Formats: sequence, C-alpha cells, structure tokens
Amino acid sequence: MLSFNDAEEQIVNKILDSLATMDFQQINFSAESVLSFSNITIYPQECRIEINGESLTLSRRQFALLYLLARNVGRILTKEQIYSHVWNEIVPINVDETIRYHISEIRKKLNELADIDCIETVWGIGYRFKESK
Repeated sequence: MLSFNDAEEQIVNKILDSLATMDFQQINFSAESVLSFSNITIYPQECRIEINGESLTLSRRQFALLYLLARNVGRILTKEQIYSHVWNEIVPINVDETIRYHISEIRKKLNELADIDCIETVWGIGYRFKESK
C-alpha cells in the first residue's frame, strides 16, 4: 500500500478529480476532415488555416488547440481536457496559465489577420469555439 504526505495526497486527489470530470466520449476527436466556417477554413492534414483566403501561421500546439475547439464547435471544453489532448500528457495541477497564454496568442494572430472573435472564454470552466458573425 502506498502512503502519501498531505501535500502529495492533495496532488493525487487533484489529478483524480480532474480525470473524473473529463468526459472524453463527448469530445469530437474523430477523422481529420476540413472544417469550414463563415471566414475560417481549417485543413488538418496540412496543419493549415485560412482566414478569408489568407494563410494564418500558428505553432503546432496553437494549431492543435484551435482545431480541437473548432471540431467541437459550441461545446465547452475544460482547460484540463484541452491540455490532455493538445499536450498529450498527464494534466499538471495548474494548467490555467499555459492554456490562457496559448489562447491569447491565437486570438492575437486571428485579430492581426481579420477581426475574428471565435474563441469564447467560459469563466471558471474553459473555452468554446463559436462561429464568427
């Protein structure tokens, strides 16, 4: 039997709580087909995004994050779900800063190319992709 001190037990409990709240059956990770919205087209096989016909340059992780959100348009994804899928690692205790930074960088790049607000922050939970109007 394993024994933990209080700090270790808190870490283990946080990880178990995070895993328990994830609902991977609800998240769409299926076939990598082209996604088209009003002014955004995502080509997953080429890791390429076009905004109004112009190419958007994103890092590999930024692309994976935006693609994950877009594949699940309208659905709220927790920060832990995003981290688990995009980084393909065990979720650390505090993923907030990491996810917030990458979302911020994606938003900046989207706004540099066009005035697009397709990532919605759902405070205290995570993020969702919404079609721009």
